[in-house]
Amino acid sequence: MENVILHSTPLKDFQEIIGELIEAKLKQFQPVTPPQTQGEYLTRLETCKKYRISLATLHNLTKDGTLNGYRIGGRVLYRLAEVEQSIQQIQASKYKHGRA
Repeated sequence: MENVILHSTPLKDFQEIIGELIEAKLKQFQPVTPPQTQGEYLTRLETCKKYRISLATLHNLTKDGTLNGYRIGGRVLYRLAEVEQSIQQIQASKYKHGRA
């Protein structure tokens, strides 16, 4: 059983204590910042157009972990460098299947 301690603390002091605790906890969290440059990230449609794939294919590649999508501000964005690296790995793996 938990111990309950009743203490007569003035409301103003109690509010200050709670405010300080909340402020300390909020400082621990890093805010998610949107990308600074538009060139580094691609939207879903930009990614599909650039690599000539459908949205369904992009969704499947993201779902199976081949591509990493980043949800920023309610949008899914892809890092250009990661997409290019993943595409190279996919192309390289196509030609390795014939070798033993």
